[in-house]
Amino acid sequence: MDIAILIDEISKMKARNAFKSYIEYIQFPYFRNLEKNTRITFGFPLTVFVGQNGSGKSSTLHALYGAPKKNTPYDFWFSTAIDPIIEVSSGGDRHCFFYVYKNHMGNELEVLKLRIFKRNNPDYWETSRPVLAYGMKKLPGGKRNEPIEKDVVYIDFRSELSAFDKYFYFKDPRRTKTVKTKQDYLRKYSVYLKKIIDGKGSILTRYNKEQNETLKIFTPIELYHISTILGKKYKSGKIVRHKLFEEWGYSVIFETAVCSYSEAFAGSGEIAVVRLVLEVLDAKQYSLVLLDEPEVSLHPGAQKRLTYFLLDQTRKKQLQVVVSTHSPSIIEILPPKAIKVFSQLPSGKFNVTNEVTPDEAFYHLEQTSSANKTLIVEDLLSKEIVNGVLKEMGNATASLFQVNYYTGGASVIKNNFINVYSHSNELNKFVIFDGDQKLVPQHFNPDSIIGLDQTIERYKSEIKKQTGSDITFYPDGSKNGGAREDQLKKLQENYLRFYLRNVFYLPLKSPEEIIWNQELVEQFLKAIKKADSIEKINETEGCKDRFLLITEAMTGDSKNIVSIEKMFLENWLKEKPVTYEQVIAIITSIRDLND
Repeated sequence: MDIAILIDEISKMKARNAFKSYIEYIQFPYFRNLEKNTRITFGFPLTVFVGQNGSGKSSTLHALYGAPKKNTPYDFWFSTAIDPIIEVSSGGDRHCFFYVYKNHMGNELEVLKLRIFKRNNPDYWETSRPVLAYGMKKLPGGKRNEPIEKDVVYIDFRSELSAFDKYFYFKDPRRTKTVKTKQDYLRKYSVYLKKIIDGKGSILTRYNKEQNETLKIFTPIELYHISTILGKKYKSGKIVRHKLFEEWGYSVIFETAVCSYSEAFAGSGEIAVVRLVLEVLDAKQYSLVLLDEPEVSLHPGAQKRLTYFLLDQTRKKQLQVVVSTHSPSIIEILPPKAIKVFSQLPSGKFNVTNEVTPDEAFYHLEQTSSANKTLIVEDLLSKEIVNGVLKEMGNATASLFQVNYYTGGASVIKNNFINVYSHSNELNKFVIFDGDQKLVPQHFNPDSIIGLDQTIERYKSEIKKQTGSDITFYPDGSKNGGAREDQLKKLQENYLRFYLRNVFYLPLKSPEEIIWNQELVEQFLKAIKKADSIEKINETEGCKDRFLLITEAMTGDSKNIVSIEKMFLENWLKEKPVTYEQVIAIITSIRDLND
């Protein structure tokens, strides 16, 4: 089924209430670092959370996990001596959230879950009576609604490691006469694992304790979905959960037409897809499926096929799926109702914007844009600066460009977007970073080296110099189970070529520094008789913090920073200083490049 038709069918199913035991929205009067009374709506049954690291996406998934009956956020969030939880806010609120779902009669029920500190259970959560101050409706007789009854599947893919990886990377062997290294240990106990895999030992015991669960052989349906998502042709597969390598974990055996190999030689993306497919196919109808960064270790094509699988299962089993992601490949095919953007406010808190287009959120293939070239910048102010200059350059030039910004910032652009663009050879995509991202005077030209100097390590080093990051690439696997080095080198080379041709930098360190004008500051503050604030602003390092101070001085609330920045931007566009000419030069250079 075409993905657009699939999305349309799911939308129609949602409109006729085909999704039972469905959370319509969740609201946070006071919860962790979310802005007070943040509300997230679920207008489409597959929802994606988008935002920079630490913006509250995973915390919100934990709250959703704790919403149904018999579940609690305590499983993921609890107080320790190092990270104590402030039980009550300055306004007297306790950590809580409430959500709305429809019962079998179609009536909307509000459920409030509240964190209550108890000496014998400091992380206790209970279903509470409605609180009118939160905008909830009072129930007769002081009653409270029962929580939604819903099975939950939760997978955090950043922690999904195979049994082999858990031991090899995080354990040291207990030295004996026969075991002196990790390799010795794995060789010794893989003999027992092979017995399980071969069906010669169903359940092994050690010290009267079971060491494994029952071996599972993939069904044709499971094998089909795993093969489709990963783009490989598996003949068979097996999985078993065991603790033969000390910690409980999963071991997987894959068989292709060429070879058979275990998770020790499989990519981590393969293990993650196996876990996801098995869990989702096994989920009951109407289940709540929560996935934290499922794109980890998957190349863009596999990410798209994974999204299609989730949509298809959502339709077939009326699932409610919520995904935290940085992946443009996942986001670009979803409707605005599915996309929620987490962004930081000047206060340091995070709010959520509902119903955001893919173009606004992360990455868009320009189906809705007539622009010839797409400019990607780091934040809203950078976008306003570039758009302002384009407007000054005239409609003919402005019509050639579309300017996007992404809440994930420079790190996400480097690790995800440029990875996708360079792999797909999208020459009409350009990145304009803030000036503080310029780590080298000039970008590296792969053509400057030849022959034996063209190595994976050399390319990796040059990429690290330019980006400040170890960029991960996703080549196909080779016959012996490792990554194909020829593909890896080509992906690295394409990345470097994209950086050389398509990456630029705004002048100065930050967009705030570009539009800052000291004379304008003094003029504004003297006009409103707050000249005493000038000294404090001058002593403050960083233009971002200076803008917060002048905003507070002029409006009484630092949240009005956007309007103050707009005033400075208009003045900058009017005066056209050197930095303005430098932005003109960047746009002109991009305009004159041929695709």
